[in-house]
Amino acid sequence: MPHEMLVGILAGDNDRSGSFYGNISLFKAIQRHLAEQNSSSFVFTPSGMKEKSIVGYIYEPNENRWLKKKFLYPDVVYNRYPFRDTVQKTDFVFRSLNKKNIPYFNRHFFNKWDVITCLQKNKHLLPVIPESQLVTSKQDFYTFFEKYPSVYLKPVGQSQGKGIIKITAESKHNYIIKTVNSIKNESSLENIWKEIKHILNEPYMMQQEIVSDQINSQKYDLRILVHYSQNKYVISGIGVRASKNITTHVVHGGSILPFSFVKNRVDTKKMETICHEIGSTLSQCFQFIGEFSIDAGIDTKGNIFIYEVNSKPMVFDEKDIFQNGIVQLSKLFHHLAKNRIDFKKT
Repeated sequence: MPHEMLVGILAGDNDRSGSFYGNISLFKAIQRHLAEQNSSSFVFTPSGMKEKSIVGYIYEPNENRWLKKKFLYPDVVYNRYPFRDTVQKTDFVFRSLNKKNIPYFNRHFFNKWDVITCLQKNKHLLPVIPESQLVTSKQDFYTFFEKYPSVYLKPVGQSQGKGIIKITAESKHNYIIKTVNSIKNESSLENIWKEIKHILNEPYMMQQEIVSDQINSQKYDLRILVHYSQNKYVISGIGVRASKNITTHVVHGGSILPFSFVKNRVDTKKMETICHEIGSTLSQCFQFIGEFSIDAGIDTKGNIFIYEVNSKPMVFDEKDIFQNGIVQLSKLFHHLAKNRIDFKKT
């Protein structure tokens, strides 16, 4: 019986092993689920692309290894290219896919500042975006602190809480500087500027601190997985991360809580509306976005705030969210494969 659909998963070249680099557990789960639907997938890298075929990899569970094979061009491509700093290496990949009218989505990693400026174009989203500003001068830095006594500095091209600094004005002559690994005091903004300006060789943005709702004396964030489905963006799952640190990421000591712990504090209907607005707006700025995750917060009054949006979601530790994400991806693959003409128009 012929396969209904062939999905290509774009990964990174692994120069050491000569194979590929990417999220193995995700790739295996996609292959398993598609096989149950009489469809198939393979993993490939930019170097595996030829004019009329692609050299890629398929997992053989009985042998517990990845087999290298030659494939026809797929019906749809899932972009999971993992390297931020070499994205230009994938430009020719997408040019080739465009020529062959093969649909794909989420072409690039998101830059935090680009996302903020994109979302601010939608008036419905303005109330849920913390005030943010790019750090371009010492005066920017000073002016922002005049408005907000507690500020996060975030590198715009990083994720998972990397490089984040929190600066809080306790008084006019006492400022607390926190990173994920340290805490110290300074007596003036001038001293802080001297200390941090060396890191500003990469773009940073400032963002006002939202005083977070707490559970078990810890602040918590929501990790929301979203997919495009039937002309709208739907929530595939909501995870909760709690911590007393400046970031709730698990890699920096955050803990995982069931969503049921905070469900009665979250307006899920409003969250669904926000997620749809975010997906629609991002697709206007960055080509079609089929999948994304959101780092969101709830303040002490129950208001929703969007901190970050990620175009390459991390694998969720919650098995139900992870599995539902695979199901939603499969539906999206089928939708795109069956609507290749519409994709070319977009």
